[in-house]
Amino acid sequence: MAFWNSAAIEPKRAHRFLLQFELPGGTTTQIYARRVSKPSFDVGQSEHKFLGSTYYYPGAVTWSDVSCTLVDSASPDFDLLCNLLLRNAGYVDPNDVSTTGNVDDGGTISKQSAVDALGAQVLIKELDGDGNVMGHWVLNNPWARSISFGDLDYSSEELMTVDVTLRYDWAQYFSGPPTGQG
Repeated sequence: MAFWNSAAIEPKRAHRFLLQFELPGGTTTQIYARRVSKPSFDVGQSEHKFLGSTYYYPGAVTWSDVSCTLVDSASPDFDLLCNLLLRNAGYVDPNDVSTTGNVDDGGTISKQSAVDALGAQVLIKELDGDGNVMGHWVLNNPWARSISFGDLDYSSEELMTVDVTLRYDWAQYFSGPPTGQG
């Protein structure tokens, strides 16, 4: 039965969602987000030519980046998240190295440290009109690929935002709320 035939069935709405980060140490925080792109994928292809014809075969699955626009809420959780995305991923500020004089204090970002900095999973929760979770996406092994801290503008009264692009290995969709959550 289609949603336009019954008042009891409601379609999903683009403006009903939550973005949840499971931070290291078991801390879970929901960040105010203005926009989040849902996961998407492409299936590669290989072609085979045989007797004047071309045949195509599906190849490997590649998951696309998820971009999100976060509202800079000036809260401790948001500041913690922004610091975790880069510093805890292994980045060392060149000023930190120059003050100690020890080249060994320098570091580089590794996949493990980048994933650990953000947590093992990022959840995109889709909500109904009562705020209940209808379904949720789980981004597995996510890490921050890019961060843009927005613009300052005297002529604007809009909220400050931070654009984050997340890279991940694969995504999963589940109907209903995450286990143990409402």
